[in-house]
Amino acid sequence: MINKKYSNLINNFNLISQKKWIKSIVNNTSGVGLTFESLLGKLPDSMFFPDYYGIEIKCTTRFSRYPITLFTKAFDGPSLYEMNKILEKYGKTDMIYIDRKLLLCDLKFNEKVLVNNKYFFELKLDYEKEKLFLFVYDLYGNLIERDAFINFDSLRSHLKIKLSSLALIYASKKRIECVDYFRYYKMIIYELKSFDVFLKLLEENIVKVSIACRVSRSGIREGEQRNKNLVFKIPKENINDLFDEIMTFDIDKM
Repeated sequence: MINKKYSNLINNFNLISQKKWIKSIVNNTSGVGLTFESLLGKLPDSMFFPDYYGIEIKCTTRFSRYPITLFTKAFDGPSLYEMNKILEKYGKTDMIYIDRKLLLCDLKFNEKVLVNNKYFFELKLDYEKEKLFLFVYDLYGNLIERDAFINFDSLRSHLKIKLSSLALIYASKKRIECVDYFRYYKMIIYELKSFDVFLKLLEENIVKVSIACRVSRSGIREGEQRNKNLVFKIPKENINDLFDEIMTFDIDKM
């Protein structure tokens, strides 16, 4: 028997899948998700809360190798705008907007990663203090600082509120005269296993973490600093490590 929580999304997915090929509302990598959400009547947002009646929706194309973004999170401390401080100290000057800085790097737990050819960054979990720390070293391996942190409670809240239930939508993609079209053919509904599992996957570097501090290149916010966060992602092939699969709807197999 289908849980009533999911029935509305399931009905709408069936209606959308019957439309076959649907023109993308934008021509970039976010088109598959934005187009699906527009068909649900949902406006684009970057809210902390789940997308659709308590269910977080993620969309991917059939052959995409991009990981699934789980959530983004700024540092909790020690200062109120800790990521700004990290960006100013360790970022590199933007080539176009020289008064702005960039800091883009993939991080690992218990392993040093070279950043901007000047520093090493390393993530560590402190179970006693219940914090995730960023360690920064010079090129000789000397510790510069280990101040920036995220509280376990913050991570737990993000998972519980945003990712207790997840619907992963698959689409085929084709391009006609420089315009993308999507055919949504499969939906898998998941439920989060536990916070302890999440921490374990972090330490095993299965859940990926990166720093994303960019400068807008277009639009009304061109030249502004944006995305000053840590980004938590998981490869599609590992999604069952973090979530339990509840039900699958594959139109191509029906």
